[in-house]
Amino acid sequence: MDFDVVPYEDIVWGEQIGAGSFGSVHRGQYLGVDIAIKEIHSSTEYDVSKYFEREWRIMRECRHPNIVLFLGLSKEPTAEGRIFIVTEFVPRGNLRDLIRSPDPFPWRLRLSFATDIARAVAYLHARQCLHRDLKGENLLITANDRIKVGDFGFARITGRNDEEMRQMTYCGTDGYMSPEVNMGDGFDLPTDVFSVGIIYIEILTRTNVTSKLWSRKAPTFVPDAEQVRRRASPGCPTAFIELALECCRFSPSDRPGMPEVLSRLRAIEQSLPEIDTPDHVGSVRVVRREGKRALPVFVHTLAVELQAADTNMDDEELVMEEAIVDDLIHGATRADRHSPSAAGIVGSSWRASRWAETGSHYSSASEMNGRLIWVACLTSGQVGHRCSPRVW
Repeated sequence: MDFDVVPYEDIVWGEQIGAGSFGSVHRGQYLGVDIAIKEIHSSTEYDVSKYFEREWRIMRECRHPNIVLFLGLSKEPTAEGRIFIVTEFVPRGNLRDLIRSPDPFPWRLRLSFATDIARAVAYLHARQCLHRDLKGENLLITANDRIKVGDFGFARITGRNDEEMRQMTYCGTDGYMSPEVNMGDGFDLPTDVFSVGIIYIEILTRTNVTSKLWSRKAPTFVPDAEQVRRRASPGCPTAFIELALECCRFSPSDRPGMPEVLSRLRAIEQSLPEIDTPDHVGSVRVVRREGKRALPVFVHTLAVELQAADTNMDDEELVMEEAIVDDLIHGATRADRHSPSAAGIVGSSWRASRWAETGSHYSSASEMNGRLIWVACLTSGQVGHRCSPRVW
């Protein structure tokens, strides 16, 4: 059986949720799963079959949490035999609509979105794939506030030599296109980086790009840096503004690569002051200190069963427990000198978080997904019991 085929008769069609000059998108269901069904309209101006085939072939190869999941192709059982691209349905609209909405858009969520976008583009670029149409409408928001990149109609693999590079079509959306595309010069992966920079400017100013608002004049076609700084929303990290502007530099070679963008975004996220937002927002989890000491945590794969709390911890056991906690925090291996049973547990299965007396420690929520957080301590001479309230 071909797993790329979605039988047409198994699709339950719903309402149209999007349309443009290139095609339309309907919502539907396939075997109880919400889906999006995309149809490409015929055109006399461009080769529909070329773009259609390129889109579904690239989407089929993508396996990334920040890229819309391709489910398959479906063919209408009629003489016309229309073919549809079937993907997962992403329920909460797109980034452009959120930016112009009155809904709250806290900084931690903005930076989480910026990180999700960078992760997806870095994944594509690592495979020498150009998206070529990165913009707010193609950045979809999931139910748990994550960004997924969609619409690969203009995507293609970069040219392998100068001749193939010269044959690449100039395409994209006004306002997001790089200077080299606007001027008809050769372009490569950095043209996507420029589009990412424009999207970051939209996020940090909460203003969508239009020809009237963000003036990009010849010969450089880059955003006005002072205008961007002036329009930045209150509380915007200066480092985020500078990163967005660097992505929009005139020369492609002066723009940062996506791995560098990811690294700098992570540093910006962790430098944010503690603000009144939920503990789980996008890609970052805020872990607040609740005691004088660090709380060691370990993943659910650790075969330790929690038992009833033992409040009768003597001084010797308390000293042993503190030594193990100290080892977990500092990455040492002194625990085996105190407890042979603990020595087998302390290792790759453990992860320790530590807080200063003020502030918070930020850890990736993606690292925490699917894990059970356990409180572990030493009672009655062995690891695996609940800690008594007086200890923590």
